[in-house]
Amino acid sequence: MRSLSAGRLLGAFAALVLVSVLLAACSAAQSNSSAPGPPLTYVRFDGVSGYAEVPSAPALSLSPRGLTVAVWMRPDTLSFAKTQGSLASEQYVHWLGKGQQGRYEWTFRMYSLTTPGPRQNRISFYVFAPQGGLGCGSYFQDPIAAGQWIQVVGVANQATQQTSIYKNGVLRHSDSYATLTPAAGSAPMRIGSGDLSSFLQGAIGPIEIWNRPLSSAEIRTLYVAAQIPTSGLVARYALDEGNGSELHDTVGHHDAHLVAGTWASGRGEAGSSIGHSGGGC
Repeated sequence: MRSLSAGRLLGAFAALVLVSVLLAACSAAQSNSSAPGPPLTYVRFDGVSGYAEVPSAPALSLSPRGLTVAVWMRPDTLSFAKTQGSLASEQYVHWLGKGQQGRYEWTFRMYSLTTPGPRQNRISFYVFAPQGGLGCGSYFQDPIAAGQWIQVVGVANQATQQTSIYKNGVLRHSDSYATLTPAAGSAPMRIGSGDLSSFLQGAIGPIEIWNRPLSSAEIRTLYVAAQIPTSGLVARYALDEGNGSELHDTVGHHDAHLVAGTWASGRGEAGSSIGHSGGGC
């Protein structure tokens, strides 16, 4: 009887351990930081005045090696209310970047849907010459559905003087910026807007920034397995706080202040459509 009781106790203990392991795995799967695919927790912007701001820091500029920025984004409309651009048929929003009007460093932009219009919901990554000079970059222009998530990665490689843009772990285009020399500046980095002239109506999930160009293999693994390379990682916004006005950088402590935005949660689906891509200066 004693042996049987001991066996039962051992079995019960093993079962408890198994349950603990499964619960831990389930918890990890729900985390923004460990689960592949769209985020569970994120910040939603209204497209009118919502953004978050990070004070200028050299780590957020192009380094002598370059820069990589990875971000999950979800447009909640295809026609934005507050846009910028010199042509009525080519209006866009800057939804993440460092710089201000006349002194951009790097930025992501998305074009508002216009009919007719040659840049239907094009998503771009640009780097700029200092003091408001020329910008060069790469883009993809795919059929996009409002409410679907996209992981976008922008890369600037100083050795090859090329920008590259990736969608959902896949390289879409690379382009030369040999005609300009990007330089660090003193402007802040903003999320949900660029220079407060245009605003994203949609959501932003986790953001990672490296001071080097990631390889295609690293970017693919980041998407399919949520494995974040630590070499050169200078900032990471997991956006899993769920409340409050601070978006914490868990790597470099370049925290962002949420000026206007709403915390939200609930996993959505990732868009997978393919259109065309390109770029230039």
